[in-house]
Amino acid sequence: MKKSLFVLVLTFILFAQCKKSEEIEIGTVTERSAEEIAAMKEYAPAFNLNSIEGTQISLNELKGKYLFVDIWATWCRPCLQQIPAMKELEQKYEGKNIEFVSISVDKDADKTKWARMIQAKGMGGMQLFAGKQTTFSRDYEVSSIPKFLIIGKEGEIINENPPRPMDYRTGQVNQELVTILDNLLKEK
Repeated sequence: MKKSLFVLVLTFILFAQCKKSEEIEIGTVTERSAEEIAAMKEYAPAFNLNSIEGTQISLNELKGKYLFVDIWATWCRPCLQQIPAMKELEQKYEGKNIEFVSISVDKDADKTKWARMIQAKGMGGMQLFAGKQTTFSRDYEVSSIPKFLIIGKEGEIINENPPRPMDYRTGQVNQELVTILDNLLKEK
């Protein structure tokens, strides 16, 4: 009985302290200027990766367009399941201010397998190879794949975990993602 009373009192004290510090934080928030807000944005780490055509592509070269980034590997079944939906999205947004960028994190020894798969599956968009010898996976905190993200026109990370291209419930293109992309493209 004494032990449960002690736990109850301790919980009340901790809760009261949390509320008190929350009130202090809320009370100190001030309006921020556009410059301060811009400075708070998180920007995507720079990269310089080989394309399927063999040219080096840097993140800086892609500025000016929104990027929908797909981080994948040839051995990853969930990654391969996304390919049909990715192809549909690429067609839907063709000619729009968005680039679909697929970045492989396959082992360097599997680079040929990667290139053959892209051709065999008729994959579009920009195909880049990060491999394992670059810092890409560490820089982008890739702990599992497929991983998707949306990068803004200035290189800022807009969404670190957008919906996957394929909706697993319907087997069709994910309409939640379509709405996000449509809204981005409406912005000026």
